[in-house]
Amino acid sequence: MKYLAIAAAVIVILAGVIFNTAGKKMMQATSGEVVEVVLPEPDSAGAGLFKQYCAQCHGLPEIDTHTATDWPRAVERMMINMSASGQQMPSEGERDLIQAYLVRHAK
Repeated sequence: MKYLAIAAAVIVILAGVIFNTAGKKMMQATSGEVVEVVLPEPDSAGAGLFKQYCAQCHGLPEIDTHTATDWPRAVERMMINMSASGQQMPSEGERDLIQAYLVRHAK
């Protein structure tokens, strides 16, 4: 019974991720090559943390994947997904730096 509950929770999380990222721009593989996203201010703390934490589960999205208004909600959703999947979590301060970086460079 315990495993059934865990499996159901995983399915719900995966379905949420699939439906929430459908149609979003992500890193694309073409001819076996991964196209790297070019980040603004690549040496900034925000860019470094974005690369460190967000690439744990998926390719880095283009910053214009979300608007400045939408990024905070997307970051919060990814925090929930990271926690549920046991990934390394940024501290609250690191999360704030990542979010500020994304909002600042969103279109």
